[in-house]
Amino acid sequence: FLQYLQYFTHHGTYLKVPDVGNKNIKEATDLLQKQGFEVWVQDSVYYDTLAPLTVVKQFPEPDASVKVNRIVYLTVNRAVPPEIEMPNLVGMSFRNAELELKARGLKLGDTTYKPDIAKNAVLEQSLNNKAIKPGTKVTMGTVISLVLGAGIGSIEMPVPDLFGMNYEEAMTLLEANGITLG
Repeated sequence: FLQYLQYFTHHGTYLKVPDVGNKNIKEATDLLQKQGFEVWVQDSVYYDTLAPLTVVKQFPEPDASVKVNRIVYLTVNRAVPPEIEMPNLVGMSFRNAELELKARGLKLGDTTYKPDIAKNAVLEQSLNNKAIKPGTKVTMGTVISLVLGAGIGSIEMPVPDLFGMNYEEAMTLLEANGITLG
């Protein structure tokens, strides 16, 4: 009985697990199967810096000694980036908006400044030079540009000529130039 048990459990027979990290899933699967391993894709993640379907992680680790017919579990990079909801960054400080973008897998694009009393506060968020509303679905890795408040301490602002305008026209023109009536 013990001899049969040793035969069926491959007692004393070990293989070294090859390193398949950063290889395409097909290439990794072929390599592992040729060496006597079974392969299961356990999970997927998304990194925009890696090619689609690239092996990100494996278990057991490379060079581990394991028994024959062992299953090697792989985590691969997704072929299609996941979609996420655009957060509302308006009103946040630049530092918080930057952290929020990073936490959601979005990238910070251009930052421009506009005269406003709230220095370094996010006034607008945009994608490809168009305002983007919170809750809009975007793919992970999308570049988001921000318009920040420049403060009012050291910026000189020309006051538009309001002569001959009614109150509503004057207010509209002032607001368009980032000026609030005091």
